[in-house]
Amino acid sequence: MRLRLISLHCTTTEDDHGEDEQRLLVNGVQVWGAESPGLNNGDTADLAAVPLIDFNTRARVELFDDDSPDDDDLLGRFYVGRSQLGQGELEYKFTEDDADYTLTYEVLD
Repeated sequence: MRLRLISLHCTTTEDDHGEDEQRLLVNGVQVWGAESPGLNNGDTADLAAVPLIDFNTRARVELFDDDSPDDDDLLGRFYVGRSQLGQGELEYKFTEDDADYTLTYEVLD
């Protein structure tokens, strides 16, 4: 199976002082990171340039706000798998730490 990332929309950042510096990981490997400045409220990142991600049974998808030199903030985590295969474009909302992000993705054969 393959995971296709489509877009990441920021409704509300985690940081009170402006944009977050987002990092998207799949199975612990960073597949996308926002250039500085990162996304701010109302911004959407086009993830079409991210290559398809191969996985076997399921894949863990995590969104972090890079808070270097402090520990990064986990904004959410979910798993994709066979049950989502062939359902077309799907959405997942990352809402931890007072953030609100929507990832649009698709699971392909």
